[in-house]
Amino acid sequence: MAKRRWRMKFLNSIQTKFVLLFILVIAPLVAFLIYVNTYARNIVRTQVTDSYEKTLANFINKTDELFMGAEKYLANFLHKELDTTAIDYPFREETRNTLIKVRTNTKFTYMLNFMPDVDSFTYFSPQHSTLLLTTNRSGYDRKYMAAQNLMDDVAKSSRIAYGTFLSDFVSIDGELYLIRIYRDFPDIYLGAWINLNRLLESLGAVHSAILSADGEVLVSHGLPPERVGQILNDRAEHNGSNPQYFLLSRYSEHQGLRYVILIPSTDVLQNLSFFQKVIYWMPAVIFIIVVFYIAFIRRVLLTPMRTLIRGMQRISHGDLDTRIELNASNEFNYMNFAFNNMAEEIKTLKVSVYEEQLRVQLAEMKQLQMQINPHFYSNSLNLISGLAQLGDQESVQHMTQLLARYFRYVTASSRTVLTLKEELDHIRDYLTIQQYRYPDILSFDISMPPELGSASVPPLTLQPFVENSIIHGYQKKTKSFRILITCGTEHTADGGKLVVVTLEDNGIGVEPAKLAALRQNVSDVSRAAGESRHLGIWNVYRRLSLMFGERQASIDFESVDTGGLRVMVRFPYKTA
Repeated sequence: MAKRRWRMKFLNSIQTKFVLLFILVIAPLVAFLIYVNTYARNIVRTQVTDSYEKTLANFINKTDELFMGAEKYLANFLHKELDTTAIDYPFREETRNTLIKVRTNTKFTYMLNFMPDVDSFTYFSPQHSTLLLTTNRSGYDRKYMAAQNLMDDVAKSSRIAYGTFLSDFVSIDGELYLIRIYRDFPDIYLGAWINLNRLLESLGAVHSAILSADGEVLVSHGLPPERVGQILNDRAEHNGSNPQYFLLSRYSEHQGLRYVILIPSTDVLQNLSFFQKVIYWMPAVIFIIVVFYIAFIRRVLLTPMRTLIRGMQRISHGDLDTRIELNASNEFNYMNFAFNNMAEEIKTLKVSVYEEQLRVQLAEMKQLQMQINPHFYSNSLNLISGLAQLGDQESVQHMTQLLARYFRYVTASSRTVLTLKEELDHIRDYLTIQQYRYPDILSFDISMPPELGSASVPPLTLQPFVENSIIHGYQKKTKSFRILITCGTEHTADGGKLVVVTLEDNGIGVEPAKLAALRQNVSDVSRAAGESRHLGIWNVYRRLSLMFGERQASIDFESVDTGGLRVMVRFPYKTA
């Protein structure tokens, strides 16, 4: 039921209705923006994909022709150059053998000029470990060593049959070479080297890669191989899609390689001119409309409404001086005028109630003032009796005078406000009486700047703390016990002035747990009233609150590093 009422209240709110109206106006614009954005992306992606698909297809056809041309040349090489089979024959004339090698190298060099995408050709005869390498690029020595190791391995492993081809890979100086090896009779191995890095660069794509048949990244352009592998893995995990890249791939059956082009989404959309302008400017247009709409509604309706609601809230919190200016539209001016009249009538009616509350508070303060520990009376009378039995008439006379002033101060119920000087004089009389009980043990010192003597304070504000200091703080009967009372001032953030009375002793102090409980009980009426040992402290706090107002006065406790307890009583500086 409560949830239903809250829903009805929410739906009936005028702010909710204006928000719904705003959504109905803006929703078509947002939907149009989303449609334009989606349409543009689809069109551009389709065009870019078709363009790169054609480029990739033409490139693979070209590389297939390159591979087939190189393979055809290797397969027919020995048949056209019959004397090259005699390179390994044991000629008596070393000159003829050398000439045949030179002629073979010349033929290879000639073909490299017609096949610029082929990096090198090799001729290998395992019978006498004869190896020829012809290249039109640098790195001859490293290529020769790599070819020697590769051809030896292929010949020993018998991985290739007569008249067939084998593909293998060699990495030199960070570049990967694909070597197509052909085995011819009589046990001759011919190889064509193709630099895959240079081949991939000729594709012309910003980001591209060549993969093996099992999906391993062999070489990449524009991105590290590890990054390409990560993109492909992410694409597989997201069911073939990747929000950062468009991927195009084509597999060459003849080469056994897969060529991949990775197109960044940002590169695809950077060619959008019209659609990008629409996407960029539409939020700005919507924002401007929203700003003007909200500003208009806020000025004409929401601001006057919130002012009226805020005034009602202040009235409910007791600020009866709240008035609203008549500077809105006619409808709101009429409501504000009625509100001001109502506030004035409430203020008039509340004056009598406030005066009655003052009378009740005054009676309560007088009652609280009389809640003083009665044990002190009997102890004092017993002390006078003891002094009389000892015949110390001077002390009896002094004690009687002190006690008379003490009783006169306590029983002065007609006075609810005294000066700080009078309160400290009373504390001095009380401590002097206590010195008769604890001679040569109890000492005290009270200091106060003269200008603070006229500060107003409720009667018996400090006595409960002094009593607690003697009763609870002093337990070692043989150790001297000292009480220090000092007065000072502090300034508040709003420029006000506080009187700070600090009471400090060198007693046994208070344990941290009890100190925390004591701080909690100062202003907690329900807990303090239920604990007689804290009733006097709460009594002081309550009377300070009645005199200065709630949260205007405070009582703080803290432990002294050398032992003992420090009590700080703060209240506003006011003079009678």
